[in-house]
Amino acid sequence: MTPRPSSTSGRGSSSDIGSGWALPKQIASWYPRKGGEFLANTIAGHNAFIQDIPTRFDEVHARHFSLVEGLAITPLYTLAMVHYFSIFCQYPARIAVLKPILEELRQKSELQHHWLLIMQAKRAPGEIIAWRCGILTLQVVLFPIWLFLSSAAPQLVHATVAFSNHILHTKYSCLKARGSSAASGRAAVVPEFVSKAADMYAATETFHEAQSVTLPTDFGVAIVMLLLILFFAA
Repeated sequence: MTPRPSSTSGRGSSSDIGSGWALPKQIASWYPRKGGEFLANTIAGHNAFIQDIPTRFDEVHARHFSLVEGLAITPLYTLAMVHYFSIFCQYPARIAVLKPILEELRQKSELQHHWLLIMQAKRAPGEIIAWRCGILTLQVVLFPIWLFLSSAAPQLVHATVAFSNHILHTKYSCLKARGSSAASGRAAVVPEFVSKAADMYAATETFHEAQSVTLPTDFGVAIVMLLLILFFAA
């Protein structure tokens, strides 16, 4: 996907992951922005089930978007958990960051629901059940990894979500543009939720990019989450 223009000038340094100390220059050169872009390309930058960028609204593209939305929602969910636990630890005021994340989770869940309904209308019931179980299993497997990263390195995960939202904004915009040109033709008209998704991802990208360069790590939460992961892994 096309790289984003940088919009972090004038903000706090992304190398400050805690209060009073900074990362070595070798790590700060890629943390969190470049690391986040790499992870985002892994979960949202691929073209599984489609050819290059989205070009039409159909069941095949619904599979692609369902997979990408399933991969991209897990880090957002773990960020919500981490920021909630911060209310009880170092940063109680982080409730202000939690509110927009919860709204984004709601909207992403609705998008997944829309894509699953589109697939359901075209595929056999057994295939749909297998697909739903596969996406759910994938999220469960990735959950502890993202939970650890969200607690220990929230800047990296916010950068990942920011760039994945940039990618999704681009992909939904492609479908939106295709829908505008197809509205008077014979091709399938793109539903309104695609246009709303493009606008939502454009707005939330800016929010997460800002958090990736200003949000310090809550080490109290990091310890709690590490113990929680070890408990469930035991």
